[in-house]
Amino acid sequence: MQRFIFYISSLLLVSSVLQGSEVHQSVAARTGAEIKATLGARWVNEVKYNLEIDNFNLRAGGLIAPGWSLLSAYQLEGGYNQLFTQALSVHLKFLNRAYQNTNVADNSIIPYFSWREKHFEADLGINLRFTSFNPAYTHLIFYYPSDLFQPHVLFRVAGYLIWDTFRLGIELKNCDWNYAGNTYEISYHIDATWQSDKNWKLLANLGVTPSGVNGLSVIYNRFTFVAGAEFQF
Repeated sequence: MQRFIFYISSLLLVSSVLQGSEVHQSVAARTGAEIKATLGARWVNEVKYNLEIDNFNLRAGGLIAPGWSLLSAYQLEGGYNQLFTQALSVHLKFLNRAYQNTNVADNSIIPYFSWREKHFEADLGINLRFTSFNPAYTHLIFYYPSDLFQPHVLFRVAGYLIWDTFRLGIELKNCDWNYAGNTYEISYHIDATWQSDKNWKLLANLGVTPSGVNGLSVIYNRFTFVAGAEFQF
């Protein structure tokens, strides 16, 4: 948690000293529940900070989910927008997910491309996941000498209908704010956002992850619902 606060503070400091650049910032938070057929229900809480400076993009986020075990995660990401065309961007994400009760941590390096249009979005990349079973490295996001290495395809496709300030979409993906799953872990989501005014946006997401294609996923019938808000400044 101290590292996460340090990273957020650093991003805020960088944004405050930049003059003459086009700067956009937002902070979003979601809370809700995750229900898994094998483990029951738990409460999830997420936060995400986004900073755009001209065509450059910086993000940081975190997850606290007490329940089966205190599974927490945090991520740092940098990107460049308008790569060759206005809709295309490229990103590099670092993700840590720690299973504290078992002293297991997954650290991922995730390079990916993102395509953003008004009614369609898509992400495609590779999740280079390094798993450590050493409790000394549980929260070290840049620790990669590991006990297990697994490369997975990372993907997300979404289509949206828009009515004035309300957007409703369908997503197919194996990733989320602070999560990157296995290649065959396909989740189906309904995503809704409402821009209530210039600064505030309300968020809601309902998802289901059935057992993987031909049993190739370790996920068994997971259901999620999270809701929250985003403040843009």
